[in-house]
Amino acid sequence: MAHFDLSLYETVAQRLERWWTKYETGRIITTIHHYDGSTIIMRAEGFNNEDRLIATGYAEEVFGNSPVNKTSFLENCETSAIGRMISNSPIGHTGERASSTEMEKVNRINSAPARPDSHRWAKEMSTITDELKILIAICDLLQQVNSMHDFVGKDEVDSRLRWAAQNTANKINRLSNLNG
Repeated sequence: MAHFDLSLYETVAQRLERWWTKYETGRIITTIHHYDGSTIIMRAEGFNNEDRLIATGYAEEVFGNSPVNKTSFLENCETSAIGRMISNSPIGHTGERASSTEMEKVNRINSAPARPDSHRWAKEMSTITDELKILIAICDLLQQVNSMHDFVGKDEVDSRLRWAAQNTANKINRLSNLNG
C-alpha cells in the first residue's frame, strides 16, 4: 500500500491558528452526529465574525483502532471534524485538502494487517441488531393488540394474533441466539 508524505499536509492545529486569525470573533460548534458505543461520527460547524454559518465538516472514528482511539477516540474525532470544517471553509487549506492527522490514519490503516471479514461481520451484526429491535417493537405492539382483542372477545382474531405473536417471539429468539 502507498504511504503519504505527511509534510504535504497541514495539522489541525495549524488550521485552527489560521481560523482564529481570520475569524477572531467567530465560533466553532461540534456535535455528535452518531454514536453507538464503538463508532462515533461528529459534525463541526464554523461561524464567521458575523455569526453566519460558513462551513461544516464531518469525521468518523472507531474505538480502539489506534493507540489514541483506545483512550481518546471522541476527542480525536472532534479534532478531525474541526480540521475538515476549516478545510471546507473560505480560508480552505494549504497543501492538500486532508489534514496530516487524517493522512496518518490512512497510513496506519494501510500498514495494518488485513482483516478481510471484519467489516462484513460488523454490518451483519448491525443488521441483526436492527432487525431484533424491530421485532421486539412488533412483539410489544402485538401484545397490546392481543390484550385489546381479548377484551373484545373475537376468537378468530385472537388465534391469529397469538400465532403472529408466537411467530415473532420465535424470530426474536433465533436472532438473539445469533447476536449473543
